[in-house]
Amino acid sequence: MAPMDLQDRAQYLSLALFSQKVVSALMEYVDEDKTGKLKPSLAEALDALVQARRPVPSRRVAAFASYEQLRTLDEVWSRRDRANAIRMMRKILSSPENRRTKGIANELIDLFLKLQNQALWNFEQPKPVSPRVMQRLCQSA
Repeated sequence: MAPMDLQDRAQYLSLALFSQKVVSALMEYVDEDKTGKLKPSLAEALDALVQARRPVPSRRVAAFASYEQLRTLDEVWSRRDRANAIRMMRKILSSPENRRTKGIANELIDLFLKLQNQALWNFEQPKPVSPRVMQRLCQSA
C-alpha cells in the first residue's frame, strides 16, 4: 500500500474518532447527566457540519474537511439527516437542562453511530467512487 493510500484511509479513522467523541459526550449526558464534554463536542460537531455545507470547508474544523470524510457523510446521512442533526445539536446546546433534550440526544447518538460505523467500514474496505457519487459530493461540498 502506498503512503498516500494510508494517509487517505486515515481520514476515515479520524472521522470515526470524531464521531466517537460526540457519541461519548452525548452518552455521558443522557446516562449520567454529565455536561462537561457535551458543549465542546457538540459545538465542534455543529461547526463542522455547518462548514461542510459551504463551498470551501475550513481547515480548522476537525471533521468533514477531506474528500473521504465528506464521502462518508454523504453515504450515511441524507440532506435531511444533516439538517436534523444541526437542529438537534442547537436544541441540546441551547437547553441541556431540559429533560426532553435527552430524547433528542438519543436520536443524535444513533446518527453519529451510523457515521462512525461507516467511517470504520470505509477504512477497512476502501472502495472506488462511482462517478455519480463523485458528482453528488462535488455539488454538496
